[in-house]
Amino acid sequence: MNDTIEVTIMGLYFDTMFQQTIIYSLLYERRKKIDKIACFNNIQLQDFDTLTAIINSIELDDPNLERKLEQTELNILAILNGTVRGFTNDDVDSVKKIYECFKYKKEQFSDYKKDRLMRELDLKNEFTLNNELAGKIIRHLNSDDEDFVARYKAYVNFHYYIEEPLAEITLRKWENQLTKPFEYQQGCKFKFLVHAIGTDTETALQNAKSKPIISTSLITDEFQGTYRNSKFGFVYQPNLKNVLLISSSDCYANDIPIGQSISAEFFSLTDIPLGPDKYLQYSAIKTCKTMHIEEIENDSKKHRNMVLRMSKE
Repeated sequence: MNDTIEVTIMGLYFDTMFQQTIIYSLLYERRKKIDKIACFNNIQLQDFDTLTAIINSIELDDPNLERKLEQTELNILAILNGTVRGFTNDDVDSVKKIYECFKYKKEQFSDYKKDRLMRELDLKNEFTLNNELAGKIIRHLNSDDEDFVARYKAYVNFHYYIEEPLAEITLRKWENQLTKPFEYQQGCKFKFLVHAIGTDTETALQNAKSKPIISTSLITDEFQGTYRNSKFGFVYQPNLKNVLLISSSDCYANDIPIGQSISAEFFSLTDIPLGPDKYLQYSAIKTCKTMHIEEIENDSKKHRNMVLRMSKE
């Protein structure tokens, strides 16, 4: 999806019930594996490594989440230190409050990993006593279940209290800086968000309506690169409800049928539900809903491609 900004047509994309279903399913499968060992082996000292490996199969290391937190912080600081301008005093004051909340949330995600490590060290010491091993492993498992659910809730709070309020501010600037098609005069400077098409208009329109996500390119009078260098397209206006992801390069995003890759190994809290049967995975380093238009423009001059995901209303 090089040279594109991607778009999805749907309502509110952060479906908490969808994410909860995945999480509880993963926790249930993990507990079944623990129970199987407990039933057949009555949990012995030599089972420690196997049991902890099963518990750790649901990883608290989440590279996509870590990158998203890092990029969000950079986007916040760009406003506070004046790297990007055009925000009102009220906007800046709001971002200051968002940043205070952000720092607390960021620490929370690290705390869950530290807590698991400390529990595992304590558990290893207790296992050497070879007493009530089943009860000890179940207590560790119960605590880990609770922490994983709490970590998910922390991410939900991050989304609603940090990402969404920040995106409302940054995307308002996107809206203001993009050229309105009906206001454009030939020969003047412009900035458009375009879903490039490589077929006839009617077919392209039907395809755009039927797909859960579509990509668009940010084009300007200085840079007019589009997906596959198409010369025609539909112009979109980004807003809080329809933007999913923004990236200055291919974000390697795919909409995946439910059940295909939902596993402890691949699951990330940043996966985005697209409906009852699909969800969105992405893995680019600089991918975030709150990226600044200036950063996308600057990066496009270096890399000559940009990606933004949007949800259609």
